[in-house]
Amino acid sequence: MTTPTNTRPRLLVDIVSDPVCPWCYVGLKSFQLARDRLAEEYIVLPRIRAYQLNPDTPAAGVDRRAYYAKKFPDEAQRAEMVHQLKAAAMGAGFTFDPLKPAHLPNTLKAHQLIRLAHFDGAQERLAAALYAAYWDNADNIGDDETLLNIAEDAGLDKDNAKRDLENAASANEVRSEAGACRQAGVTGVPTFIVNERTGFSGALPPGRLADALRQAATAAA
Repeated sequence: MTTPTNTRPRLLVDIVSDPVCPWCYVGLKSFQLARDRLAEEYIVLPRIRAYQLNPDTPAAGVDRRAYYAKKFPDEAQRAEMVHQLKAAAMGAGFTFDPLKPAHLPNTLKAHQLIRLAHFDGAQERLAAALYAAYWDNADNIGDDETLLNIAEDAGLDKDNAKRDLENAASANEVRSEAGACRQAGVTGVPTFIVNERTGFSGALPPGRLADALRQAATAAA
């Protein structure tokens, strides 16, 4: 039996992530399953925070395969990474092909919309849609029109989203948030920060992630 809502403590989980990070896709899926395991103990409230793995990526993006071939020149190492990602995804209850996207976009604008969606109560839904668009459909999530269509499908007002993408202050807020995460010690994503106090990194399997969140909640208290 689920504990009555008014007696369960709130668990605020900041998920520091980047839509072009495949481990973050795994991490979000795993978190959603871990949250179900914690439902009788906590009211789990996710909040997605901006982090850019490649903040210097040109606005038009780059060839993703060439980028990773340069970053990880060992072909065997790249193949092992793909194998590990596929195995981790299965553990989180889904499948995807880490090699499918051929384009690596700049994710600043995607993060702007994720931030905007927080105020509409649609942040998790939009983030999940962005991951699916990029990793499952190989959509260019650095393109304005693509982003606006994803935002509209996720329930955001398209005109308001367009204004936000064109707002320099919104872009600066994302940069500041990503910079603050780096200054706070985040060096890899996904990172989970519980009740703004205790954090850990890694796309853990759902069971282990639920245990880690529970332990972090105890430490934060």
